[in-house]
Amino acid sequence: MEVGLQLPHLGEHATPSFVRDFAQAAEELGFDGLWAADHVAVPRRIRSAYTLAGGRPPEDGALSAVLGGNLECLTTLAYVAAVTRRVKLGTSVAVLPLRHPLLNAAMLASLDAYCDGRLWFGVGAGWLREEAEALQMPWDRRGARMDEHLELLRRMWSEPGDYLTFHGTFYDVEEIDVRPRPARPGGPPILVGGHSASALDRAGRLGHGWIASRITPAELAAGFATVRETARRHGRDPATLRLHANVDFSPRADLRRFAIVSDAVAKHGAAAQGVGVSERPEEIVASLRAYAGAGVHHLKVSARMATAEAELAWLRLLAREVLPALRGGSGPRPAGRADDAQRQVT
Repeated sequence: MEVGLQLPHLGEHATPSFVRDFAQAAEELGFDGLWAADHVAVPRRIRSAYTLAGGRPPEDGALSAVLGGNLECLTTLAYVAAVTRRVKLGTSVAVLPLRHPLLNAAMLASLDAYCDGRLWFGVGAGWLREEAEALQMPWDRRGARMDEHLELLRRMWSEPGDYLTFHGTFYDVEEIDVRPRPARPGGPPILVGGHSASALDRAGRLGHGWIASRITPAELAAGFATVRETARRHGRDPATLRLHANVDFSPRADLRRFAIVSDAVAKHGAAAQGVGVSERPEEIVASLRAYAGAGVHHLKVSARMATAEAELAWLRLLAREVLPALRGGSGPRPAGRADDAQRQVT
C-alpha cells in the first residue's frame, strides 16, 4: 500500500514556504503522494447538507475556520510540481461543477506536462451548492453533467487531431484546439469520489478507481467490491481499478468542534479513537495495516498540528517508524530518536 499526505495548503499554516518545505520533506522521506483539496468560493452561511456531517449543514463560518487560507488546489499542485521530482500529485477531490471542462482540460494537461505525468485527478460532484452558485456555475443535474464533463476531458486529451468537435447535452464545442497535451496519452488517471450509489456506479463505469473519504476499512472493502462489479458489468477489467482512501490523525480539538464531519465519520480518524499522535508507532502501523487489508492501494494520511514544526516532526516520525514497517522493513529511517519527534507533535 502506498502512503500519501494531505498538503498543508489549508489552515493557519498555509503559506507557500511551508507548502514547499512540507512537499520536499515528504518526497525526501519516501512518501508516495501529495494531495490537495478543492474549495474555490467558501460562503459564510451554508444551508447545503453535508453527507459526512450526518446530512446537516455546517454552522456559520465553520468551513472557513477549518480551511483557513485555502490556497487554490491546482495552483498549489503546479507549485509543488516545480519543487519536487518523484512524488505523485493528486486532487482529493476536485469539484467538477466549479469549472468548465475546457478550462479543466487545459489546466490539467498543463499540470500533467509540468510534473512529467505524476498527476492523479480525483473528482467529485460536490455538495456545496452555495459555492457553485457564487461562481455562477450550474448545479442542476450535476451527476449527468459530471459524466459528460469527464467524457469531454478524455476526448480533449486523446483526440488524434489538433481540433475537437463535441455536441453533448450540456456542452457544445466546434473545432476547439485540443492542445496543450498532457504528458501521458489519454491524460491523467481519474479517480471518482463520493459514497452514494451513483458515485460508486460512476467510479466503476468511468473511473480508473474510487477515492473515498474517512470510512472504515470494512466499508471501503464493500464499496470497492461494488465499484469492481459495476466495472465488470460494463465490460471493464475490475483488476485495473485502484482504491484510494483517507485517514486523519489530527488531534486538534479546536478544529473538531466545528463538526465538519459527524462523529460516525470522525471515529475513523485515529485521534477520535483515542489514538493520538503520541501513540506508539506500532499501534499506528496496526491501524494502517487494516486499510491495506481492505485492499487500499493508496492511503492519504492527514495530521493537522498546532504548529508547522510539529507537522514536519510528525512526517519524520511516520517515515522513521511507520513506513518501514508497512513496507516490510524497507524505506528511509532518518537519524534521530522517535520519542523526540513524538514529543514535538503532541
